[in-house]
Amino acid sequence: MGVDLTGVQKKKRVVRHHTYSTNPYIKLLIKLYKFLGKRTNSPFNKLIHKRLLKSRNNRAPISLSRIAVCMRRRTVWLKKGKKSPIAVIVGDVLDDVRMTRIPALRICALRFSKSARERITGAGGECLTFDQLAMMAPTGKNTMLLRGRKSGRESVKHFGAAGVPGSHAKPHVSSRGKERQRSSKRRHAFRHK
Repeated sequence: MGVDLTGVQKKKRVVRHHTYSTNPYIKLLIKLYKFLGKRTNSPFNKLIHKRLLKSRNNRAPISLSRIAVCMRRRTVWLKKGKKSPIAVIVGDVLDDVRMTRIPALRICALRFSKSARERITGAGGECLTFDQLAMMAPTGKNTMLLRGRKSGRESVKHFGAAGVPGSHAKPHVSSRGKERQRSSKRRHAFRHK
């Protein structure tokens, strides 16, 4: 008789109920948005609370240029006289020197890089904190939730089996300069002998 292995395939989804962060500001924000999520019954506040609980790797940074592109798409359909929506990022906002001109943006984030903050305020925009956002939009009205790519980290590029057909995983190479490491990609005449 074989063993019944039906329960093995069921993977449990890991749901965080508390943060491992020692940052007191993040802990206060978690309390605030947990309270708002219960009181307002708004899915926006529940989602912010869920994202605040995430680890730092899962709170990926986003560049100013990406925010500008997303907000431009949203503001095309706005009626005249209506205020532009607030971009909400549960993570860091970084500067992008490739974008020469930045529109006036209202952005709420956990942290802004120094140059990003200067460029936003210089363009006539606003840099908001999450407690200010809770006062301005307690239900998340006129806001747009954005987040950065989690696959942007260097370590993610190594995930998977390198060398397998169809895999784009980056191999872990100790040194790129040695002939032994480079021989696989060289022409037949110049390979390692």
